[in-house]
Amino acid sequence: MSDYRDLVTNESITCGVILRRYPDGVETNVLHLVTHHSPSGFEWGYEGSGPADLALNILEAVLKKMHYHGRKVDCLRGQCFELAWRLHQDFKREFIASMPREGGVIYYPVITVWINDHARARSI
Repeated sequence: MSDYRDLVTNESITCGVILRRYPDGVETNVLHLVTHHSPSGFEWGYEGSGPADLALNILEAVLKKMHYHGRKVDCLRGQCFELAWRLHQDFKREFIASMPREGGVIYYPVITVWINDHARARSI
């Protein structure tokens, strides 16, 4: 059993990151692969700990789908790619904090281009 309140769909992340809000919680197709900021679950629509963990887990999941192999770093629970760690706050500010409260979709190709552009710009 998960420690999180989030509902998880089985829709592939390659269709896009799906974020939905219901009266009893949030639903997404992003698994909790790592926890660092928010042990209670994912959130969006502001710049807090729930959005930070959502951003971190989105980047981790997409990097895995991209067959990325890079250095790992320790988090509060689990490990993530150093690249996901270094980019997640920027991703949070650009995509997660501005997401409408009811949710939405962040398309997979948009995320992969964003990762490549930001990794290149930071020489990572």
